[in-house]
Amino acid sequence: MLDQEPGPGGARGSLVLMTSVLALRPAPALFATHAYAAAKAATIGLVRAMAAYYAEHAIRVNALAPALVRTPMSARAAADPASVAFAEGRQPLAGGFLDPADVTAAAVYLCSDDSRAVTGQVLTVDGGWTVT
Repeated sequence: MLDQEPGPGGARGSLVLMTSVLALRPAPALFATHAYAAAKAATIGLVRAMAAYYAEHAIRVNALAPALVRTPMSARAAADPASVAFAEGRQPLAGGFLDPADVTAAAVYLCSDDSRAVTGQVLTVDGGWTVT
């Protein structure tokens, strides 16, 4: 997304990549997703490398790392009583699975001018997952 005001030598921009809380805090008892977690961890490295390179061009690069969110991708987990109980305990701020609007609001923030000084960061939208 390009911001309205131009930066040095042209327009400014903001990229938001999606990673996952599983890249930071795996839950092997319920989610045996080694390749998925590895790919999402690699995304974090990509964000940091791109942020370092593109900062001088006024392009910000950040990532979102959501936990369990009510989406079609999580339908199987949402139908599993063990996963639901896990989400309720691990994501106490959400009382279970996160609402997609929580992640959307974070993405809007990272694309907005309110985050004009933020780059190379991973914003974890996890309902408390990483601290419980």
